[in-house]
Amino acid sequence: MKIEMKKIINFIFCIFFSLFIIGGSIRLTVGFKELYYFDIGYLEIASSNNLSEDEIKENYDYMIDYNLNKISGEFNLPTIKSSIEGKIHFEEVKEIVQMVGKLLMISLVITIIGIVINLKSKDIEFLNLTSKLVILLPILVAIPMLINFDKTFVIFHEIMFDNDYWIFDPLKDPVINILPQEFFFHAGLMIVVLVLLSSIILHLLYKYLKSKKLNIHKQ
Repeated sequence: MKIEMKKIINFIFCIFFSLFIIGGSIRLTVGFKELYYFDIGYLEIASSNNLSEDEIKENYDYMIDYNLNKISGEFNLPTIKSSIEGKIHFEEVKEIVQMVGKLLMISLVITIIGIVINLKSKDIEFLNLTSKLVILLPILVAIPMLINFDKTFVIFHEIMFDNDYWIFDPLKDPVINILPQEFFFHAGLMIVVLVLLSSIILHLLYKYLKSKKLNIHKQ
């Protein structure tokens, strides 16, 4: 009975470990402004808008800093106008990002406790289990993204938001013109790649420690 309970507790720990990796990948991608800076040139964002590259960066930086709670108060872009609905949408996005941040912190605490307990008992199976659990995200997300990104993009927004404020009118919220869907596709890919790399690293670490453990027993 104790062994079964330990397995259940360890499984729950691995779920939180996976959530930490996923949340960390999302947080890193959101804060990685360089991806958007690259897309300004790659997607020719500046040439399709009456804004300079510096002005586009200034407004994008504001959006990211606002979502990461580095800027408080009402949402107001530096040089681009926003409708009431647009402001509400960005406020809702900020709430989601902050929720991810809280989940990340809770998962981090549980992950540290779980790792310490497992390493003290010299149990490394959590590495193998977490590497398998966390790889489910790249599979579940990448497949619909690659099949039909536009539809996946719409479904994601319909799930995350209980209104249609995310459907921007370019005349009321011209910010949408500097946020092409291709950029969100690249951001989604970055999250998937980071999670996938984490899974591979955990698996390789597990294999290494397991082989080292076997060699010690042989000696």
